[in-house]
Amino acid sequence: MRNFLLAFGWVSIIGSCCDGAIALMLLIQITLGTAPLDISLDAHLKDHLPFLYWVKDVARAILPANFFHWLFALPAIIYFPARIPLSVLVGNWALASGRKMKKRAAQPQTPGG
Repeated sequence: MRNFLLAFGWVSIIGSCCDGAIALMLLIQITLGTAPLDISLDAHLKDHLPFLYWVKDVARAILPANFFHWLFALPAIIYFPARIPLSVLVGNWALASGRKMKKRAAQPQTPGG
């Protein structure tokens, strides 16, 4: 479990960096006029990040239908910046939890306690 939490934590932190890069790219595209301000998450993935469009199929498989449709209809300019602090928070929690497991495992066990 410890290794899973540590890996999940790092993936979340790295993912938030990627989300930041995508948000920056989106801001540049909006500024240059190659993407509208209200482009949805779905349209942004399909038109500007087709190599990531597979995540839509994964989301469709694991999310409730109403939430799935709502999520992919969100403006990308709201979605990506909102994911950054959430991913950092979850990642830090997972890393801290994994580190605590290591400390507990390293402490000697006393008989009867």
